[in-house]
Amino acid sequence: MSDRVTRFADEAERDPVGAVERLRADLVESGGPLVKRLTDTTVEVTFVWIGPERQVSVRAQVFEDPNALSHPMRRVPGTQVWHLDAVVASDVVTTYQFLVDDPFTDADHSDLAELGRLMVEARARMLADPFNPRALFPQMAVVAGEDTADRRFWDSELRLPDAEDVDWFDAEPTDRGKLTEHDLSDRTITVYTPPGYQADRTYPLVVLLDGECWPLVARLDTALDNLMGREIEPAVVAMVHNTGGMAPRMAELACDSAFATHLAEDVLPFVRSLYPVSDDTSRVVLAGNSLGGLAAAHTALERPDAFGAVLSCSGAHWWGYRDSETGWGKDSEPEWLTRQYAKAPLLPLRFWIDVGSLETGASPVSPGVDQRAANRHLRTVLRARGYPVTYHEAAGGHDFATFRRSVVKGLRALLPA
Repeated sequence: MSDRVTRFADEAERDPVGAVERLRADLVESGGPLVKRLTDTTVEVTFVWIGPERQVSVRAQVFEDPNALSHPMRRVPGTQVWHLDAVVASDVVTTYQFLVDDPFTDADHSDLAELGRLMVEARARMLADPFNPRALFPQMAVVAGEDTADRRFWDSELRLPDAEDVDWFDAEPTDRGKLTEHDLSDRTITVYTPPGYQADRTYPLVVLLDGECWPLVARLDTALDNLMGREIEPAVVAMVHNTGGMAPRMAELACDSAFATHLAEDVLPFVRSLYPVSDDTSRVVLAGNSLGGLAAAHTALERPDAFGAVLSCSGAHWWGYRDSETGWGKDSEPEWLTRQYAKAPLLPLRFWIDVGSLETGASPVSPGVDQRAANRHLRTVLRARGYPVTYHEAAGGHDFATFRRSVVKGLRALLPA
């Protein structure tokens, strides 16, 4: 129990109403969780929820088991104050939510279908921190096909005191680019054109997977407005949406050759028919996060004639082990795509590979391999094969608070102004 919660417990015995009000005031002042510095590089973070619920958990990657879907909180006896502490690197940026009446407490984490069902069930009980003004539109709502969500259900952003200070997503741009939605068969493609766009000039092209998330969750278009022409070469960005919910996304982003062909032979010609983008493959970047990062690297391996640069942001490069129950995977080992790069001929590709510092701990779907280790391994294999690779470990987790910063840094590296 943190010092502040211990003090609250003592005060609550004498003045329960006043103790809660003073704790609320401290939470408002801190802008969410209470943060106490421990060393030059670590802080103690105390998550606090105040309410009459029977049970409350925190969803965040800052605890000892970062892959757990939730972390049960403790209630101060005789009060409505719930709390949970974590020791975290002082430069971390990540997201969190509170979860009331947690359905994940006794869930089988190896049963992906059941976890998916519980995730849908839990969405109405995943709540933002009412004391924290920083929040991102919830990715779970986007995956479910929704483009509106009450702010109570957003993802709160935890930004610790030594985090890199950037204003890319919040500062009002001097000039605005444009977002235009197009339909390609049953798929939506949102195309961003930069400030000062000219139809008679040729631009590099960025194809960005999970396209529905980037304007709504990440506010990436605002960052591009602020940085293109200054730190990033002005480019056309085609944000390729998914065609359905969680299951179709998992199927086509997991090293699916048909999807790679679709990107190269349908999406690229479609975008080129509408926008003046380069035919030079070295100026075509394929980017994605999580499974999208895996799909970007896989598509480039299969179609180096179409894509010359890969931006893999927290790519799911552990993927490959085929679970006998779900059948999702390739064979009996994790890291299938890394093994393909290890034996394939050297291709004209360059890479930005990124992963979060909090992404440790093996998952049941990748026995013996965690996300950070898998990305480090891919980096090492690619460099050993002779590929140009920029590798980055972000002070954060597997979430859009981290993804959006990393994608901006990747674009600065692959398309410098």
